[in-house]
Amino acid sequence: MRMIINKKRKQISAGLLFFIALVFAGCEKPAEVDKPENPAPGHLFKRSFFVFGTILDVLVWTPSTDTQPLEDALDQVEQTLNAMHHQWHAWKPGRLQKINQALRSGRAMALNAEESRFLARVKDLSLASQGFFDPAIGELVHLWGFHADEYPLSSPPPSPEAIKDWLQHRPGMQDLILENGMARSPNSRIWLDFGGVAKGLATDMVVDMLAASGFRNVIVNAGGDVRVRGKKGQTPWKVAIRSPGKDWGGPVLGVIESQGNEAIFTSGNYQRYSEYQGQRYAHILDPFTGWPVDTVASATVMAANGTLADAAATAMVVAGWDKWPQVARYMGIDTALLVGEKNRCEMTPAMATRLKDSTLACRIRKADTAATDEQKTKP
Repeated sequence: MRMIINKKRKQISAGLLFFIALVFAGCEKPAEVDKPENPAPGHLFKRSFFVFGTILDVLVWTPSTDTQPLEDALDQVEQTLNAMHHQWHAWKPGRLQKINQALRSGRAMALNAEESRFLARVKDLSLASQGFFDPAIGELVHLWGFHADEYPLSSPPPSPEAIKDWLQHRPGMQDLILENGMARSPNSRIWLDFGGVAKGLATDMVVDMLAASGFRNVIVNAGGDVRVRGKKGQTPWKVAIRSPGKDWGGPVLGVIESQGNEAIFTSGNYQRYSEYQGQRYAHILDPFTGWPVDTVASATVMAANGTLADAAATAMVVAGWDKWPQVARYMGIDTALLVGEKNRCEMTPAMATRLKDSTLACRIRKADTAATDEQKTKP
């Protein structure tokens, strides 16, 4: 299927403020628009793409009424997204599938410079996360059926014996050997799946390409994961954090006002899952147990780029309440928010500073430290 299935061109008047609804579940919640107090002259230009199973909305603020240069830049973005989709899709014919087949057969695979940089970057992120973010577990993802494009699933879970067998040979990103432009692995069970970082990579690419073309006021919404650069005129982009739930549109937990060039990504367990005989299984898998995670409902991370934010959010959900601060420290994350059942909420001091109008009382917890009842934000 062609990657771009829904392409829209839309210019929005200067009297509108873009208000992104960032949904913890990661669903494709449409943008909410309202009027600003002091609109700056200019225009919002929007185009939408479909990549890695997500609608990706690109909004560009430009003072010019001549949109042709922007149209041309977005055409280049479209071509690159299309190539990226086929290059890094884990389960459809393409470059990554060829790399995986070579790794599993014990053969070394020659990489180009771009592939070498990306694989090295993802490996570094995985090792920094202490393995809680691990793209080498594609075979486990396949066992659970979570390589599907449509959810929820109704298929039965893998047998305990199948999971035990996988764990006995458990691959990890440490099994990916990158040397002299070649990739190889001693573990025949390795299968790379970049679903936990693909949207981050795509949003970074969009922002960087548009900046190189002279458009430095951009916001990209990839199904609730947001990458920001610049402002909307004189007005900062604003991102609303919503409560996790089975349906998007829950209560707003707070609003983040962007400070220019950053990413706000959420990993959650509500929209993609399997349900079999009354039991619900979340799509985020723990590589150390082989089973879906079920304690943290969602993690929101702010970072300098989408690739890091995407990987870190996944890692913190998997790490759980006890270990997420340690993972945050190792990955260099100081702005994070976790939400669980019964309104359980923990956040870093930096997130407490950035999140405005919070409706939850969250424990304040520094990286690699214990939370205390005395340190709480007030709703």
